[in-house]
Amino acid sequence: MKPVERIVRQSARKGMTLIEILVVVAILGMLATAVTVAVLDQFEDAKSDRARMDLAAVTQGLSAYYIKMGKYPTTGEGLSSLVSPPKGSPLLGELPRDPWDAEYNYANPGTHNAKGFDIWSSGKDGQSGSDDDVGNWKDDIQ
Repeated sequence: MKPVERIVRQSARKGMTLIEILVVVAILGMLATAVTVAVLDQFEDAKSDRARMDLAAVTQGLSAYYIKMGKYPTTGEGLSSLVSPPKGSPLLGELPRDPWDAEYNYANPGTHNAKGFDIWSSGKDGQSGSDDDVGNWKDDIQ
């Protein structure tokens, strides 16, 4: 065997084959995908939690409105009446927007709370009535 052939064969044994490299890249890709999916799920959960906190704050503003005016605002008056009530000072500095950058929805009387009001975010899909809605009739928002 010539010395050059011996060096080439020895160096070929020390390195990785193309298939081994592709397998490693594929495994790393699968791990990255799994981590990304887990992080995105946590991100959406955090947005829903923020919407619940916003709804709790707006619900407190509506309670203050009720104490001050003796009634909740009508659907037509909407949540903007918390920022500029018919009489007195504002109950909220400004209305928050939901985590998906849409306005919160308000209905009085409510569909879910017949003796009160409904306030909700339409969620990620922006469609009211879907599974991702966050509203005061769900969870412990009140």
